[in-house]
Amino acid sequence: MKKTGNNIYTVLKKNNSTVWAISIFSSVCVIGSLLFAFLVWQESQSNLFTINETGEVVPLSKLEDKEADLIQAKANIELFVNNYLSLDAYSMKRKRERVLWLVGEQPTKIIKDRASKGYFDDFLSIAGLTQNAYILQQTMEISKEAPYKASFVVRIQRVNGGVIEEYNDFINLTMEKVNKNYPYNPYGLLITQLSENLRKVDSNSSEAEEEVKKSEEEINQNPQENE
Repeated sequence: MKKTGNNIYTVLKKNNSTVWAISIFSSVCVIGSLLFAFLVWQESQSNLFTINETGEVVPLSKLEDKEADLIQAKANIELFVNNYLSLDAYSMKRKRERVLWLVGEQPTKIIKDRASKGYFDDFLSIAGLTQNAYILQQTMEISKEAPYKASFVVRIQRVNGGVIEEYNDFINLTMEKVNKNYPYNPYGLLITQLSENLRKVDSNSSEAEEEVKKSEEEINQNPQENE
């Protein structure tokens, strides 16, 4: 008897093999595409790209997010020290209001307690009283991730007429991330814990001068330009 067509089972088996081959190939392509997309995304997180004069795409290294956040955390500490400890009769009211935007409940109690004891009022009642404060940079210790825990020493110079008194304020604080609020909290960091320990310094001592010198050296560590 003469066969009039192909065996249906043979055709189905062949089609099944073809479907499996196409499915496996498609899966490999999809997985490869996803892997490639992930690698491109990962590369973009650590590099920016630009086109040079010849039309080639060139990667530009950028500052890592953690490093950028750490810089902002240090800047927030500088802002706090400036508003809280660098005062005179003209800036006292504005800084007294702005420092409260940078702190939470526990530090607010400390600042308000000092205010009730006349800390801020002194700059209005004592003519010519000024107070300058700056961080001794070599003492700065800060954790690398939020919530940031920092400890440092602030040198305070209190000038009353011709009389100059100097103090070291040993500060420990904790900062947590919050929403940014320009100009009151431009870095989006809130000081939630604060402690201080104030000690008078003999400004004529060699130790006090050495501390200031080390702080200046810490600031000026950028490489010098070729002369």
